[in-house]
Amino acid sequence: MALKVAVEELYTFRDHYFENHKAESVDQKINDLSEQLNKTLKIFSDQTDELNGLKKAEYDLLKAKALNVLPDFNSEALDILTRVVKFHPKLIEAWNELGTCFWKKGDIKAAKSCFESALREEKNAESLRSLSMILRQVGQTPEEKLAKIHESLEKAKEAVNLNIQDGKSWYILGNAYLSLYFSTDQNPNLLKQCLSAYNHAFSDASMKCNPDLYYNWAMALKYDENYRMALDYLEKAMIYDPFWNEPKEQLEMLVKHLENIEHMIIKKGRMKSRKLKDLKSSLQKELIPSSLSETYTDKKGQTVILERCKFSCLQEGLNAGKIITGKVICHVYCTDSPSFTFCMIDEEESCFCVNVYNMVQGKGVIIGDSVAIHQPFLQHFNFSFHDKKFSFSSIRVNSPLQLEVNKKKLGRDMLAAPRLSVTLKSD
Repeated sequence: MALKVAVEELYTFRDHYFENHKAESVDQKINDLSEQLNKTLKIFSDQTDELNGLKKAEYDLLKAKALNVLPDFNSEALDILTRVVKFHPKLIEAWNELGTCFWKKGDIKAAKSCFESALREEKNAESLRSLSMILRQVGQTPEEKLAKIHESLEKAKEAVNLNIQDGKSWYILGNAYLSLYFSTDQNPNLLKQCLSAYNHAFSDASMKCNPDLYYNWAMALKYDENYRMALDYLEKAMIYDPFWNEPKEQLEMLVKHLENIEHMIIKKGRMKSRKLKDLKSSLQKELIPSSLSETYTDKKGQTVILERCKFSCLQEGLNAGKIITGKVICHVYCTDSPSFTFCMIDEEESCFCVNVYNMVQGKGVIIGDSVAIHQPFLQHFNFSFHDKKFSFSSIRVNSPLQLEVNKKKLGRDMLAAPRLSVTLKSD
């Protein structure tokens, strides 16, 4: 059908715009898209003769879909689709398009109702994906919001199960996992599931120029401390949407943060040699009376014995059964850092950074504190990004409950409450 092909080409023009155009401003893209829309609508005006019944409904549906290509709410599309679903309530695509109209209008409740109406007619990926996105934007109390995010995850899984080749469904699933990660205790397993879903999404050629995929993927990679890929994907998000400021801002902040970490490790917190010597001496005195191991009771009530270890003896990855103790020499601040970051030295004056996740904001450790890390997870970074080179080591701490500060194990009052920021930008 010529009209269907024309509408598909219109959406391809929009979704792949920056692959084929070098716009001077975001307004130019909108103007070019509006011009393309007018060309498409002219095809509709040439084919209005002898349309009735279902053919008329399909014609109206395609016209409304064309009008919906622009980012702003279109009242004509809403009027057309309202009429279509009234007389042809089994047209699933009409319900989905109507839901999109209400969503753009800011009527989330009506949009949700439309997607649910489509699902009552037939289970379909588009409605499930849209509901997954909407559910992450509703709920009043923290408990309600968390319940809706869990429901969102289930809808996204259903969409994937309908077609495991559909990259968009995998992308929505990745976003649902990422939302759950931020809304709970930042379980690393949720982050791995998120990254796996994004990887599946990327295998679909239709998603390879989606800036939102690259941006969200980069945010997940940043929390996973895969900094090299995070920088690459932020840059790709900038390429496929050059007028979207957030990827550029996030890239600049991440580069600056990595530079600060490396600088503070090399300069040992810019601390004077005398002060370093005093801290090292103090640490050695604290460790002398200590045994070569430490015993504590885990959350399951089992006794765990940890062997004391110097930084130079740690293996890359998880050092199960080990504990390392050092002195805090500096903090590394970043406006949008996912972790509380500081540098410390051990008894040999080896300097390394520590990233603590889920720490209550405004709390943490101060310079001079003795910090013991249970079962440290060590990573070595050595990579280049354009003309910048990064080489440093860090220990990842997923929870402050893994820390002892001044020989006192941190309690649950140091755990940050789950936090999730939601915007109306589509997935």
